[in-house]
Amino acid sequence: MGAEIDRRKSGVYKYRAGGTSEPVSAGDAIRQLVDSLGIAEKLKQQCVLSLWEKIVGEDIAAVTQAEGFRGGQLTVSVQNPTWRHWLIFQRENIRQNLNREVGGEVVKTIRLQ
Repeated sequence: MGAEIDRRKSGVYKYRAGGTSEPVSAGDAIRQLVDSLGIAEKLKQQCVLSLWEKIVGEDIAAVTQAEGFRGGQLTVSVQNPTWRHWLIFQRENIRQNLNREVGGEVVKTIRLQ
């Protein structure tokens, strides 16, 4: 019982995926669960949406809204044609910064509307 209490305090829990009884950290157990459910890509897409303002800054975020994904394409609504035109030239940099932040090639293209 004492070893089990120590294990809980240290943040290591038993997760029996695939028949193994080796202890793993809670973070590893969550990653295994996310992978087994096949939702890793969706979680990264949601991270991109929530990071939009941080990556583009307050000025751009004030006139844009990251709407969602379809097949790796991030759709962004822009309030006026002047900003849309300017963002056409910035979207590759924005795409790279978003992907760097989430740690993967989640955003393939950015569609401005």
